[in-house]
Amino acid sequence: MFVDFIESIIYLVCVFPFILLMVNKAVSEKLLLLLLFSFFFIMMQFFLRLPINVPELDIIEGSWNWSGKIYATTASLIFYFSTKHLFQHHQYLKIQQSLNSRKKVRLIFFIILLYAIAEGLFFYNKNFNGETLLFQATLPGIEEELAYRAIMLGLLSTLLVDKFKIFKFYIHSPTIWIIGILFGLIHALKLNTDWSLSFNGIYFIKTFVLGVIWSWMTLKTKSILLPIVSHNLANFIPNLIGMLK
Repeated sequence: MFVDFIESIIYLVCVFPFILLMVNKAVSEKLLLLLLFSFFFIMMQFFLRLPINVPELDIIEGSWNWSGKIYATTASLIFYFSTKHLFQHHQYLKIQQSLNSRKKVRLIFFIILLYAIAEGLFFYNKNFNGETLLFQATLPGIEEELAYRAIMLGLLSTLLVDKFKIFKFYIHSPTIWIIGILFGLIHALKLNTDWSLSFNGIYFIKTFVLGVIWSWMTLKTKSILLPIVSHNLANFIPNLIGMLK
């Protein structure tokens, strides 16, 4: 459990320089938002791995971490409804979609579906497993989009500037890039029990890009509904194709 905590700290250390560089000086509750962002991330990681570290709390038997996802989702919902007044202008936990950029969002959604199909055709080859399909079609998208897009994206969108200038160039919506980096790191960078670090560069690029896209999609639609659907389909489709071919 201590290794997991240090791993969470490593993730935060990797993104904090970017966060501190892009803080909006006009925001009055900077320290509180930073602390809440850090606390939530560590808390979410703790509950996600709780059944792995304490097997007695693994309430749902299976080969996937159902219990951890449920614990993390529950904790995220409690945190969201307890703190949402602090990022009231960036609340994305809703079904109603903004009508802005509908064509762009639909195009990106379709491209992700095509990518998922291609990934399944070329890189997946599995025996049929109903539990895997059910898990991939539900909890990963719900838990991760709630955490990374509804909560952490909302907190950082409140805390950071809308655009950041580097020399003569502007980085628009820097929040989506920071969330993308964090999302990539939690999938690709691991602290092992012997305190060595392992890093999968290909997996980082994939999850970083998807993390940026789902964050962008959230900002455009003002909702995590489409990111959840897209996320779960991106997990489900390759597994299904890999089992059927």
